[in-house]
Amino acid sequence: MLSGASIIKRNIVRDVLSAPQQVQPCGVDLTLRRVLNWTSPATIDFDNSRRQAAKTLELPFCPEKEVVTLSKGSYLVEFNETVHIPLDCMGQIFVRSSLWRSGALLTAGVIDAGYDGALGALLDVRNPTGIVLSRNAKLGQITLHRLEEKVAGYSGIYQFSQSTLGRDGSPRSD
Repeated sequence: MLSGASIIKRNIVRDVLSAPQQVQPCGVDLTLRRVLNWTSPATIDFDNSRRQAAKTLELPFCPEKEVVTLSKGSYLVEFNETVHIPLDCMGQIFVRSSLWRSGALLTAGVIDAGYDGALGALLDVRNPTGIVLSRNAKLGQITLHRLEEKVAGYSGIYQFSQSTLGRDGSPRSD
């Protein structure tokens, strides 16, 4: 497992708002960029020939306080930070304890070796009275695990995306 300092030093997690406040011993904290709500069903299949993403609507932050109030339910959250996962690593996102202690869970899939782009997760608010999130709130922590060898890497539709909704970016020139 890579340390948080190593993840930042190797430029694996990018667009960090404040490294001193986000670097943790075992990873890097991820901060809230925006919250989306689903407005249509999605289609998921085996070979992606009929795949269709659900439509979403961004929930606005209250302009005066820079907060968003969420009722009990599920939401798509996007983080400010982006990643460039090396070919010999995989990423994983965990919920921060302050979030689950407030009655909300964060779930995300494996971040494949070679993935370059935006990060998002499913936010499941279980607190019956809801939750209030500030813009840039620390919600999760990304950790990186080393693979025993380099692999070909991710090449799906989310590669180089600037949002969790699909390809909308172009390869970075490093």
